[in-house]
Amino acid sequence: MGKAEKTWLLLVVLTLVGALLAETSGAGWPLALAVAGAVIVKGGLVIDHYMEMSRARASFRRALYVFSGIIAVMVLLTHEFGETIERITTIY
Repeated sequence: MGKAEKTWLLLVVLTLVGALLAETSGAGWPLALAVAGAVIVKGGLVIDHYMEMSRARASFRRALYVFSGIIAVMVLLTHEFGETIERITTIY
């Protein structure tokens, strides 16, 4: 099995584990931290292996890593302040 297949398999496993956690676990900080961690790991794998950013300029690669980190932080902020965010962004 090549590197691309192993990476793809890891992405599938992380996705399935995330789906399982979402269905079986109660909402809480451990779940939010697990989801944020999975976002960072999956983002890094996609950036490095499928977008082939390991060969791109470091500034491009860093920008994508920062974006992946921002998404993970947004998961945590949504967990903590979800009702407030909903109230602020609801139109009706």
